Amino acid sequence: MPQYSREEIMAAHARRMEFQEADDWKGFGECFTEDALYVEHHEGIFRGRTAILAWLVPIMEQCKGWTFPIEWTVIEGNRMVYKWWNRLPGQRPDGTFYEFSGLSVCEYAGNNQWSYQEDVYNFEETMKVLGEWSARD
Repeated sequence: MPQYSREEIMAAHARRMEFQEADDWKGFGECFTEDALYVEHHEGIFRGRTAILAWLVPIMEQCKGWTFPIEWTVIEGNRMVYKWWNRLPGQRPDGTFYEFSGLSVCEYAGNNQWSYQEDVYNFEETMKVLGEWSARD
């Protein structure tokens, strides 16, 4: 596999994040290679762009208005690991956000395409935050 430059990987990542911030999950999903593998520990394993899109687009439809700040990013070779927040709309009375964090491990395949993504997060914390957010006034 060819080695891609850090600049190319960061540019491809920025492009995906533009789709994400625009709630364009079809565009985000089309950034995967035809044979990509997406591992989502609570939702399942999705093989190929078609399967990724069939899962990703409907599930992210439930997340309208969320934002996804990135706290840090590490690149080694063609692999990128980053820590993100799923931040729901609104804030608690104390001013903190309804949010939960996670990590994504991605493999860049060139030409603005990604061949692998694995998301890791605390599902129990996720459910707690979603419950608080749903119960807000």
